[in-house]
Amino acid sequence: MLFDLDDTLTTYEQAGAEILPQAFDRAGVEPFCSYADLEAVAAAQAFPPDRTHADFWISAFERAAERHGGDPGDARVLYEAFGAVLARDRVEFRPGAAAALESARDGYRVGLVTNGERAVQAAKLSTLGIADAFETAVYVDEVAEPKPAPEPFETALAELAVPADRALYVGDSFHHDVCGAARAGLRVAWCPDDGTTPVEARAAAPGGEDVTPDHTLESLHELADLLR
Repeated sequence: MLFDLDDTLTTYEQAGAEILPQAFDRAGVEPFCSYADLEAVAAAQAFPPDRTHADFWISAFERAAERHGGDPGDARVLYEAFGAVLARDRVEFRPGAAAALESARDGYRVGLVTNGERAVQAAKLSTLGIADAFETAVYVDEVAEPKPAPEPFETALAELAVPADRALYVGDSFHHDVCGAARAGLRVAWCPDDGTTPVEARAAAPGGEDVTPDHTLESLHELADLLR
């Protein structure tokens, strides 16, 4: 059984809407968008192969600037300022996540597949006391292509010695998690954090992916029942 980390098992204590104004101030850039605007742009763009997590968010800042009257040339300094303000180890479990992880570990081999870098994600795992909860962990800086490419999923399954058709993946992102895992042959339990439906997610996803999750969870509290 494989889990995503960010916005699936964990969430930041600091809200993006709280961090972004501080990032604009730190960068010396006049605010041109809200955090909701930035998220909307990010959700509409794919994570290109061979690009880093930083590339993805710098591109999101560039597109937000283009759409909302800012200077795309400020994207990198804004990304760096956002990272400087964000306390990456100030995380907490998403509701139901701790119990869901414990239920999974009771009966399954468990792994982590994340588009975050090892150094960043390790701090979060340590904060929550789950650094040793996974038999394997695949980080974005240790594979050639990030999710939704099949490599991260295939790498984790190979290390667990579990075939794809016997595995379940749990994640929140329709594009990176649902589409990526399904195309790698896994069953998928999708747990969005905003109430989005599969129909809405397919329409909004890059390329309009024709993929349906095997299970859609309103919260991670439902996962324990699913695993029984």
